[in-house]
Amino acid sequence: MTSPASNPVTRQILVCAAQMATLHELRRLLVATGLDVVGHLHGTPDPEAPARFELILLEGTPGSTEALDLCRRLRARLDENCVAILYVTDDHTPSARLAAFEAGCDSYLLQPFASGELLAQVAAFRRTKELHDRLAEKTVEINRINKRLQQAYQQLDQELELAQRLQTSFLPQSLPEVPSTRFAVQYLMCGRVGGDFYDVFRLDEHHVGFYVADAMGHGVPASLLTIFVKKGVRPKEVMGTQYRLVPPAEVLARLNRDLIDQKLSEHPFITLAYGLFNHKEGTLQLARAGHPYPLYIPHEGPPIFWRQEGLLLGVVEATFREATYPIHAGDKVLLYSDGIDNATFEGHPKGADSLLACVEKHRALPAKQFVERLARDLFGVRELPDDLTLFVLERLV
Repeated sequence: MTSPASNPVTRQILVCAAQMATLHELRRLLVATGLDVVGHLHGTPDPEAPARFELILLEGTPGSTEALDLCRRLRARLDENCVAILYVTDDHTPSARLAAFEAGCDSYLLQPFASGELLAQVAAFRRTKELHDRLAEKTVEINRINKRLQQAYQQLDQELELAQRLQTSFLPQSLPEVPSTRFAVQYLMCGRVGGDFYDVFRLDEHHVGFYVADAMGHGVPASLLTIFVKKGVRPKEVMGTQYRLVPPAEVLARLNRDLIDQKLSEHPFITLAYGLFNHKEGTLQLARAGHPYPLYIPHEGPPIFWRQEGLLLGVVEATFREATYPIHAGDKVLLYSDGIDNATFEGHPKGADSLLACVEKHRALPAKQFVERLARDLFGVRELPDDLTLFVLERLV
């Protein structure tokens, strides 16, 4: 791009004078320094396109309003263009200076003057003009870049919207209704797409499988891993007319192997807790892979963390421990993601202590109201620093 300051048209200086002799003298001084000067006599038609000049040198004579009128007209036509008007006159009265400034001039030079003084002012205005034009050029470029960024952000926003709809479509649209059991979930993302993921599904007449997973981080990379989890959790094997319910520990081992086999350049760390619930017998088989400890909330007695061991997924080949727990009438089991580490409740320490206190306060609520109150009381309306999932299984009385 050519800078306006280097354009031959914009390097011209316009000199307006009342007398031809004055015009020639001013022009002579400026041309001697290598400047390109355009002359104009008062009383002739106004110069064309005054904004194309670097500077306008305007001579005013005492008792005449022609120069002031021309100054007003030029200033009006210059609009917001950075072209200075230097007013030259031999009228030394303060009222003449005030009139010149009110008419739109930027500086005032009294005659007689040394040629060096005139040339110094001209040089100062030209430097200001050159700097302005450079800044204007940069502004145009910045505006062009901003426009491209806005277009890129708009495209990214549309892609995030699509990713959000896609991720949401993988979440269960409704929770299973099974005898003597109630499920509820509260799922909150800190961004447009999240790294948390959950699912719950009927496997046969008596069994329901469910899990809560958390891909490390959040945003689009984490959301892509949640889709991998959705496809990688295989809780049931069908062989002709027969089927086998895959034990939770085996589900995690297969998913872990699938992640490792991808050989991704960055380790896709995922935590997950998987449960297989027999609602007829009231038994829960559970396996855990690096996920926060499930919280068992008995009908009577204090809540207990089930501290099962288990490495997170996608790191190394591993076996996962599995435990079977009896779930009695009135009991709840709470699965949650590590977003709970930021929870605070009624002055208790952040994290697990606040969770336990809040659970104790609301433990009698039905499943749906229970997770809603936990989310509200632990986090309020503040912006979440991490995704949060609260999933509860309740066995009805």
